[in-house]
Amino acid sequence: MPIGQYWPVVQQANVQPSVLPADQLASVLSGWADSGHGALVQRLALAVRRAIAAGLIVDGARLPPERALARALAVSRSTITAALDELRADDVIESRQGSGTWVRGTQRSVGSSRIAQHFSQWPGIDLAAGNPPDPSHWPPLSIDVADLIADGGGPGVQPLGLPALRAALADRHAAAGRRTDVEQIHVTAGAHQAIALVVGACSRAGDAVLVEHTSYPGIFDILDARGARVVSLPTDSAGVLPGALERSLVEERAAVVYIQSGPHNPTGRVPSPGRLRALAAVLDRHDAIVLEDCALADLTFGGRVRPELADLCRRAVVVSVGSFSKVAWGGLRIGWMRAPAPLIDATMHLRLANDLGASVPAQLMALRLLPHLDEMAERRRATLSAMVDRAAEQIGADFPAWRLVPPGGGSVLWVESNLADSGPLVQLAGRHGVHVAPGAVARANRVADPHIRICVDRPLELVETGLQRLWLATRELERAPAPVLG
Repeated sequence: MPIGQYWPVVQQANVQPSVLPADQLASVLSGWADSGHGALVQRLALAVRRAIAAGLIVDGARLPPERALARALAVSRSTITAALDELRADDVIESRQGSGTWVRGTQRSVGSSRIAQHFSQWPGIDLAAGNPPDPSHWPPLSIDVADLIADGGGPGVQPLGLPALRAALADRHAAAGRRTDVEQIHVTAGAHQAIALVVGACSRAGDAVLVEHTSYPGIFDILDARGARVVSLPTDSAGVLPGALERSLVEERAAVVYIQSGPHNPTGRVPSPGRLRALAAVLDRHDAIVLEDCALADLTFGGRVRPELADLCRRAVVVSVGSFSKVAWGGLRIGWMRAPAPLIDATMHLRLANDLGASVPAQLMALRLLPHLDEMAERRRATLSAMVDRAAEQIGADFPAWRLVPPGGGSVLWVESNLADSGPLVQLAGRHGVHVAPGAVARANRVADPHIRICVDRPLELVETGLQRLWLATRELERAPAPVLG
């Protein structure tokens, strides 16, 4: 399918768009019947949502008549009607008697925070947010009212999480050789909230927090909101440099040290066991409080690296943060922390100022998923490894001047472009219908950076088309006139 065939860069105002031919729409939705779980109605609705989110069906596009689409997709008209009804109920499409059915427009909204650049509602193909595109890879599971009564914790307000889920997570840590009591587990609305609660409980405005010079963009948003002082830690291919960590702990008297122990977001680097042991020795000498982000640990292509800092440190306080977002789905919004009970209590009181606990149905879903999590992670590793290889091959062919170090896990490629600043290219790529993240969002001081963060955890055709659109953006940028100086 030619790039942009269904994605005009500019749509003229006051011009009634023509109806998409049914056979062309069927081509856009190719493979929909084999995607996800549920009846054909749910699978078809999911495929249309994906195509709209990717910009393959543009805002305002008029859909073909139901009879024509039913013939093109070889399904009954009732299936088409039910799928469109589902999309209408969610305001994805709109219908009017005599005018047909069309895709509702979306609103662009970009906040000042770094993480908002990942999750704002941009039209086009989203290769920025590093989460599974949907929960279609889940095993079949369900909850009902009886589950809510049996495991839902009475009135449903449990600031530390459902007791059954906390116990199951404690058992999971214990099975990995780390004795854990229920009182050491706090269930949160994702790893991001867990990190924010730990930073809030362990630091005050003006305190130094040690963070790698390139790191998870969300940590910088959290530290900015806290008023903390970010101290950058230099790294090499094995992770944080122990000597630099030692100097910073002596000079800065840091309140918290934030370290990722799984595939690094965004570089994809996996720390070596030897480096982790060296870091643990430094941290123990200074009785540090360590925030160990393990959200991506289960997606290390060679298997989760053990032991982790929580296993190695003897004096330092290590708070381990986990999440269902990367293996299961970000929309579940369930993460957790493992920490000493007094710190868990402090984070609970801090949380009560903002919310009263995670959603009970979401926690029950997480509880049902937990026995399958290792199996899901194994399948996800295989899928992501193949996607990373395919995308890396395409980038190598289409962008020969760019440099890419293959990641050791996860879904993100940290590509070094031949530009001094990738920001202008990222903005131009958005106008070509693909959303990627500039390297500057992952830097403490937001300095110009040549890197581009590309998530490949998407259906293959979306990744390929997204990279083709990125290539078109680079060609346009190269043709742009040079600025007049002086």
